[in-house]
Amino acid sequence: MPGNYAYTVTTAKITLTASATKSLILLAPGTPGLRLTELGVSLDGSSALQGVQIDLYRVATLGSPAGSSATPAKLTDDSTPAATATALTALSAEPTSVTILRSWMVSPFGGLLALQEVLDREVGAITSGSRLGLRYTTASGVTPGCVAYMGFTE
Repeated sequence: MPGNYAYTVTTAKITLTASATKSLILLAPGTPGLRLTELGVSLDGSSALQGVQIDLYRVATLGSPAGSSATPAKLTDDSTPAATATALTALSAEPTSVTILRSWMVSPFGGLLALQEVLDREVGAITSGSRLGLRYTTASGVTPGCVAYMGFTE
């Protein structure tokens, strides 16, 4: 059961694409699975524009997602084993089908979303075919810079 060790995956700064839906992070659990403990997204737009929709999702049909490989960082000490989960950031090819678990509208003008999951209510991905992702949807002309992270235990 997940919960013994804590890790995080963070994106580099990404300039969001206008009129697009793209994934920021996609986590693939290893054994024994993972539980999402927190997530964060911050935007650095220079003017007030339409909000950016942020979705937390679970992959329903994986397809062939592609992006930059990211190694989860240990949040505890050096004696923590390496994470068994793997991650992609700044996806260039999206999963085929997703199930939206939660959505938020975030202002692109200095917008911030920081969420810590309530104990025993964490979103989980236990099997290797069940991945968790974080994506954005922007309106026309909305292209702020963005950084995001997902924290989890396994």
